[in-house]
Amino acid sequence: MVMKMNKSEFIEALSHELSYPKEEGIIINDILESNFFISKKSKDKIINELISRLSITEVEAEKIYDTACSIIKEEVKNKLKHPFKSKD
Repeated sequence: MVMKMNKSEFIEALSHELSYPKEEGIIINDILESNFFISKKSKDKIINELISRLSITEVEAEKIYDTACSIIKEEVKNKLKHPFKSKD
């Protein structure tokens, strides 16, 4: 089944993929939403904000960023493959 992911499902998927508590998933989502996600300048800003707000290393922040990109790309790909399928 292909599903359109909403905000809470994205946070849940992100938390699951990263093995982070939901509260940290919410913080990550807030950071991503407050920046234009797909640009080099924003990537650097997002990485720095993740490091600051979550007290993590740059390597971990990169992992979070890459995981979020992967989840979003997969959802976009699914939506393009199945534009009229909806959540059942």
